[in-house]
Amino acid sequence: MSEIRAFLLVMALMVLGAAPAVASTLEDIQASGQLRVGVKADVMPWGFRERPDGPIVGMEPDLAALLARRLGVKLVLVAVESSERIEALNQGRIDVLIATFSDTPERKAQVTMVYPSYYASGVNLLSRKEDGFKSWSQLLNRRVCGRRGSFYNRPLTLRYGMDVIAFHSLIWAKEAVRDGRCSALLYDDIAIIADLRDPNWSREFEMSMPSLFQTPWSIALPRTARGSALQSAVSEALIDWHREGVITSLEKTWLIPATAFAEHMHQAWSRRKTDGGWYCGSTWTASLPPDCVGPRSSSAIK
Repeated sequence: MSEIRAFLLVMALMVLGAAPAVASTLEDIQASGQLRVGVKADVMPWGFRERPDGPIVGMEPDLAALLARRLGVKLVLVAVESSERIEALNQGRIDVLIATFSDTPERKAQVTMVYPSYYASGVNLLSRKEDGFKSWSQLLNRRVCGRRGSFYNRPLTLRYGMDVIAFHSLIWAKEAVRDGRCSALLYDDIAIIADLRDPNWSREFEMSMPSLFQTPWSIALPRTARGSALQSAVSEALIDWHREGVITSLEKTWLIPATAFAEHMHQAWSRRKTDGGWYCGSTWTASLPPDCVGPRSSSAIK
């Protein structure tokens, strides 16, 4: 019996030892002196490495740096793949996620979304000009490369009958398209537009389809952070970034085509009422005017 008790005690200690430490409060982060932010490392220009052993740079790492500075702590960037973003948050490997994370109802149930959203994009195809794709229905039974963990893979497969090959890495997906192993790349329209600035892509490829799923991008926290001081602090930072034009400025810094969403949010949050107060207020509430919110997620096929 004593051997069984000893075995059970060892197992219990192993389970406790394996449990991740989740920094779900602002106090935890400030006490540790560091903010662990999950970002992409292969999605230019939002989060990428200029060389394999180089630091992660881009628009979202810049936002992460601004947030860490605002909280008075050191920034630690953690590269995350699309398929592991939610797991990384809820297992405590990161404190905050700023990684091209589309805000959908399904994801909202799994993590804490922070508002206002900071960006938005639709879904489109990067395809060869010679294929002449003009309608999504032309993708029936065609092999299309994409990213594992992207919310739109399944609904587009079901609706249009395309064969989505989901890669862990965007770099691998792009290589497969360039090599002819896939007919097109299924990805965010604003990222495709950025890629097409490069003559190496624009000579042979195009984005000729109407975009689907116009969806905001949100900063996310662990599910346990709902209603926390950390959520409030990040929300206040987002409001200031929109108000001060930080997002539109970073678009210029990283040569990202100006988006209607970023400009709209800047105009809305910097607008004043006749009495001099902020039109959208200074905190996020459920009763904000619709133009302070921006587009919300839509699961409908357009």
